[in-house]
Amino acid sequence: MKEVFKYTFTTVAEWKKFFIVVLIISIFTLLEPYPFIGYTVLILEKLLYLSIGAFLIYLVKHSKDEKEYFENLKKNDVSTMLFHFFPTAAGIMLGSILISAFWFIFFFLILQFTNSLYILANPHSFFVAVSSSPVITQILLGFYSIYLLFFSYVFLGKLGEALGKNSFKGAFVSIILSLIDFQYWIKTFNLKYFIIYIVWSIVILFIYSAMSFTYIFVIFPNIVLNPNLSLLIIPILVAATTIITYFTFFSAYFANKTTGRN
Repeated sequence: MKEVFKYTFTTVAEWKKFFIVVLIISIFTLLEPYPFIGYTVLILEKLLYLSIGAFLIYLVKHSKDEKEYFENLKKNDVSTMLFHFFPTAAGIMLGSILISAFWFIFFFLILQFTNSLYILANPHSFFVAVSSSPVITQILLGFYSIYLLFFSYVFLGKLGEALGKNSFKGAFVSIILSLIDFQYWIKTFNLKYFIIYIVWSIVILFIYSAMSFTYIFVIFPNIVLNPNLSLLIIPILVAATTIITYFTFFSAYFANKTTGRN
């Protein structure tokens, strides 16, 4: 697990590239509220992050230690960092979209099959509605929840596998197979993988909870009173998000590495 933290902070230590990434994503964030262009910018933002992730994992795989990794990171142009692995990023994104659609359709079919679509009538009382739904609905939704939870465990490693691919097809197949790659599932049952997943989950939950709490109760009220503050606050939030994203990329890579898969 220590490698995850080492490579995360080593990447941030190359402050020039880190600053450029934060600047670009901050501009995208400022454009997101605008109609039409907002969706395009949001997609491009995700693609850039994934492309950067694939680039960073490529450097890790071709560096013998953190020192050589840092030197290789400094040598490469920003354009290479941002755009060279766009095909890999596109494969991961498309695969993730299709998997999200699968989970949505699976959930909808359960409710349709058990005549329980009324549960969705009021999202605010969803859990109350589930508790009073037919037993078969509760059983199937319980199975769905367990499967989804386990999938999130497997998906971290599969993301690491996909980030290590050099093509759209390779990345796409890795992501899609996360649903049915039973041999890979078995390989994730090792202590190192489990520790990486648990630490990653705790760190992500803690940081995002802290950021959400701070934004709702501190940042947002101040922005309402002084909108110009957003020009200062957005880059800070983007910087924090970027660090967390790097942390996720390296967690995914080293988790996948424990399975013995490339």
